[in-house]
Amino acid sequence: MEVIKDYKNIEKIINKELVMIIAKTHTCSSCQIIASMLESNVKHYNDIESYAVYVDDHEMFRGEYLIFSVPTVLVFNNGKEILRESRYMNYAKIDRLITMFNN
Repeated sequence: MEVIKDYKNIEKIINKELVMIIAKTHTCSSCQIIASMLESNVKHYNDIESYAVYVDDHEMFRGEYLIFSVPTVLVFNNGKEILRESRYMNYAKIDRLITMFNN
C-alpha cells in the first residue's frame, strides 16, 4: 500500500477508475492492522489501487473528506466517493463493492 506523501497528488489519485484510500495516524496501532488486512483482501483484484494517507501529516485531507475518526476507508470511482467505512470495517461489504465494479 503506497503512502500519499504530497497532498497535491491526492486529487489526481482520487480521479482514477477505482481507488481505495485508508486514512490513519502514525500512533494508531489498529490502523496498521486494518490497513494490512485490507491490502491482503484487495491484492487479488487487478483494477483497484490502494493508498494510505496519514491525516496528522495532511490536515487538509481530514477536513476536506470529513475524517472524524481513524481508521477510515474511502473508495472512489472516477473522483466520486462510493464507500466510506470507519472504525469497524465490514470487509464483506468492501469486497462485494470491489467485485461489482471489477466486473
